[in-house]
Amino acid sequence: MRALRFAALAAAFLSVAFPALAAEPAAGFVHPGVLVNRAQLDLIKQRVAAGAEPQKSAFAALLASPMAALDYTASPRATVECGSYSKPDLGCKDEQRDSAAAYTQALAWAVTGNARYAHNAIRIMNAWATTLTGGHTNNNGPIQAAWCAEEWPRAAEIIRATTDFWPPEEIARFATMLKTQYVPSLINGSDENGNKEISMAAALINIGVFTDDRALYDAGVKMWRGRAPALVYLRSDGAAPVRPASGQAAIWGNKGKTPQFVDGLLQETARDSQHANMAFASMVNGAETARQQGLDLYAEQGARIRAAMEFQAQFLKPNAATPPPNLEFNLHPTWEIAYNHFHDRLGLALPLMAAVIPTNRPTGVNHHMAWETLTHGGIGAVGLPPLR
Repeated sequence: MRALRFAALAAAFLSVAFPALAAEPAAGFVHPGVLVNRAQLDLIKQRVAAGAEPQKSAFAALLASPMAALDYTASPRATVECGSYSKPDLGCKDEQRDSAAAYTQALAWAVTGNARYAHNAIRIMNAWATTLTGGHTNNNGPIQAAWCAEEWPRAAEIIRATTDFWPPEEIARFATMLKTQYVPSLINGSDENGNKEISMAAALINIGVFTDDRALYDAGVKMWRGRAPALVYLRSDGAAPVRPASGQAAIWGNKGKTPQFVDGLLQETARDSQHANMAFASMVNGAETARQQGLDLYAEQGARIRAAMEFQAQFLKPNAATPPPNLEFNLHPTWEIAYNHFHDRLGLALPLMAAVIPTNRPTGVNHHMAWETLTHGGIGAVGLPPLR
């Protein structure tokens, strides 16, 4: 009887200390299930081996990246301080590069089966988990935390679910880092431009999945739902765009000029092409991880996402529409995930973006936008669970 009690206590301790070890977590999450699933990884591997495009070229680009180097070394910081306009930049670019490198190395492992890549990803994640204690400070600290927390769980999910290389105590320490060094910067959202809060939402969704924390996941979904409608204008909104859930009016103009409100205009289009698409990418990243878990956030804001893609695409080559005054439109390493969902999974026409996508391949890395052609180019619905 004493032995049985001891075994029960030990099992209870392990379930609390290392929840990731449970085959069927109480929170009900699918693993790996942050942006990609196991069948998806297998299909990517098969396509690369067969020399099928766009994965062949996309994986060649990944392997050519310094972030895929087999001698890659992390540069962790105890505190990451990020000021406006990267002044100061004390660990900011290092952290962005290392979180992207961990994901890069994890994907390289999944495709090649070379264990050195997996061990590299583990070393990068462990280096930060044993060093970062002071969180993220200064004006851009919260968005810095969001960008990196979108990526860390992608790498961690792949490594934990596809190897036995990462000891449970190290996994638990990494999960603790995400909760103590990132979540406090994310959980209250942001009243500023939409690219910040929607990235925080995607990061919370990802952390919630990796740590099997349903409350964190739900908080991310709630934040996503509160901000996503305010990121893209539709004429059905009326004369003015939807306000975010916080009630704080988002800034749609720039330098005293507000563009004409037309279907697909992104909230920060008047600011620049980069920030507008960073917001778009986070909106889609959050929806994609949710879909990997059986929740269809895409369906809730699909009209906005499709309108944003087609609005921008008309001004990009080979399309030839003349951009409105004072607005710029450039290529960015995104759109693949959304295009795969609406075009390849659902069969919906996106003719303008369909013309742009081939000119944008293979996509690389910029902040939280990473290797989208490799992971989602023409992948379709493989491995997705039923909607719940």
